[in-house]
Amino acid sequence: MTLINSSFEKFTGEVCAQIKCSEVHTEIKEELMSHLEEMREEYISQGSSSEEAEILAVAHMGDSETIGYDLNKVYKKKPEYKTLILTSIIASLGLFVQFVIASYTSSNTPTKCVFYTIVGIIVGIAAYFFDYRKLEKYSIHIFIAANLLILIALAKKEFTNGNLTLSIFGNYIEIAFVATIMLIISLNGILPKLYSSSFGVIKIIALYLFSSFMLSLTNQHAYMFIFLLVAILLLNYIGIPKKYITFVGLFFISVFSYSIVSVPYRFKRIISFINFNDYKSSSGYLNYNIHELIAASKLLGNGTSRGIFKMLPSTNTDFIYCYIIYSFGWLMGAAILVLILSLLVNLFKTSKIIKNSYGKTILLSISTIFATEFLFSILTNLNLSPIMSVAIPFISYSGASTVVNIALIGLICSIYGRKNLSRSVTLN
Repeated sequence: MTLINSSFEKFTGEVCAQIKCSEVHTEIKEELMSHLEEMREEYISQGSSSEEAEILAVAHMGDSETIGYDLNKVYKKKPEYKTLILTSIIASLGLFVQFVIASYTSSNTPTKCVFYTIVGIIVGIAAYFFDYRKLEKYSIHIFIAANLLILIALAKKEFTNGNLTLSIFGNYIEIAFVATIMLIISLNGILPKLYSSSFGVIKIIALYLFSSFMLSLTNQHAYMFIFLLVAILLLNYIGIPKKYITFVGLFFISVFSYSIVSVPYRFKRIISFINFNDYKSSSGYLNYNIHELIAASKLLGNGTSRGIFKMLPSTNTDFIYCYIIYSFGWLMGAAILVLILSLLVNLFKTSKIIKNSYGKTILLSISTIFATEFLFSILTNLNLSPIMSVAIPFISYSGASTVVNIALIGLICSIYGRKNLSRSVTLN
């Protein structure tokens, strides 16, 4: 090791000793080394010897502890507190409503909700401390695992309310939801590499066609639509020509439309939504009851009663927002809506300050997933769309989905805590 390298490495080591975020040490050292070597060459060109240029370069940089202290403030890891606070409030309201529902139905759902919430918090904390950038090199593994999960569930032929599920330790996992999350996270790492390869666009389109086919097997078309939205977002972000994005969008819409029209009960569900008064004793039963409950809702609510549970099944899951509006009033419904909108706006704003492109697209993807889930669930609960089995995040009782949603919040905090890290782990 030369004297110059030894002196420079000592200086960079002293700087990094003040920076608690060890994940940025390599990047900081390389940047400082580059500056030191540039200044050394400049001093040599002015007539200084190598040793003199070395001393002047280090002196020019300033006090190593002061530099390290300032950089530590820039790269200090901390969670995204606004997201945590808003999510905690929404989840607390959800738990409160679950306890109220249980008091009328003698259900043990609140106990399960608390259990899954605690497990979710533990997983979320682990996700926060985990360097999200390490996921990028395992993107293809996550993609394969998502498809294997669908195939395993199909082999077991477990369906709950017509949707593909998988039972683990007596708890049902919604395969469409989990597989959609895994596929989207994997595509964040796969797409940029595919696009830069030979026949990249063709490979990407083939990948999307395969993924959409696999998701269609889960029998939950709402998540196919969520996948479509995030797919278009990712394709646009990596710069694929608009004509290919249009092709993918039209293909998805065509498949989505055909899957509805070709299956009688799905098509009838849409007809029942449009003319629920004519089908109130059959397929339009739920739409008619939701309409009646919403019409009878008051500003401060009608109070809780057992009667609503006869009109509205799955009160603690798919139709909890309708229950909240009817029982607790439009005021509480509006307050929850404001909290949801605040959370979503904050998530999309946060994505703008993430320097790492992989982290930025993951945060945008997760935000889009949450936004679409909230939208679908609220529209269904207000009778503004055909019935869709999409739980409202952090409020509905959804078992394993609760754990996944809280884990995603932990992942968002991991990305935010490393917002100033621009380089990927593979480059490091």
